[in-house]
Amino acid sequence: MQQKPLLEPITAHQPWVLPARMRSKLDNHLIGKNLYITEIGFYDEQNYFGRDVLKSNIDYVLVYCVGGKGWYKIANKKHTLKANHFIVLPKKTDFQLGTDNTQPWSLYFVKFNGAIGEAMYNYLLRDKKIEQTTPPLVGRMAQFRDIMHHLELMDNLENLLYANFRFYSFLGTFTLTVFNYMKKGVDNIIERCIIIMKEHLHENLTLDELAKKACVSASYLSALFKQKTHYSPIHLYTSLKIQKASQLLKVSKMPIKQIAEEMGYTDQYSFSRSFKQIMGTSPKKFRESK
Repeated sequence: MQQKPLLEPITAHQPWVLPARMRSKLDNHLIGKNLYITEIGFYDEQNYFGRDVLKSNIDYVLVYCVGGKGWYKIANKKHTLKANHFIVLPKKTDFQLGTDNTQPWSLYFVKFNGAIGEAMYNYLLRDKKIEQTTPPLVGRMAQFRDIMHHLELMDNLENLLYANFRFYSFLGTFTLTVFNYMKKGVDNIIERCIIIMKEHLHENLTLDELAKKACVSASYLSALFKQKTHYSPIHLYTSLKIQKASQLLKVSKMPIKQIAEEMGYTDQYSFSRSFKQIMGTSPKKFRESK
């Protein structure tokens, strides 16, 4: 069955394209030159969107499939692009895009550039994979609508700048470790674990104890956290402890030893070592810096 977006998609229309004169203005703007959109559009399943991009293309490309499925072809190799998958491509890349006629896709197509364009491309290219997955987010779609609204007022440089500032946040949703709390499954397991961790910051749970409370095996929980967050469960648990300890150091006059005990540490030395590993400074220096 064809997958549907979380929100009603914006009305599909011709893509917005940055005029050459405005591109020149952005290239010479102290802030605007860093990152800017050169083309952006949303295409629903009624459009049967396809595109040939030639090697002469000077911009980076992001293609995000929201529903249905399609394909992309690079170096004569054809790959399927399904819902909740996206690809990010470097400039001067020859490729083709096309929809699956039995399950036409709906997708976002974006081209971008700027002084940090290459850095942003590398940032999006996690694990050096061209194709990646991302959970559907209501906030991402809201940001897209806001970007499109302001880009339509392109004769106003301030609106262009605003839209491109929002673009940073839009791109960030593709790399952040975020979970769809409305879904059942592995994301709910992680969310449940985080809640358990927050409820037991005053203790010192082991991986086995955490897994038992989450009703899964320790090996499964560890593998799941590595896959979804790139951290171990205990690393995240420790980070939550240190985050809470940081708040106590800033807003209270509790002795550091007492704060360590509140966070489940049996001695101040172990607490200080963990604190410095995560915060980059000692608890004492952190408190003095407030």
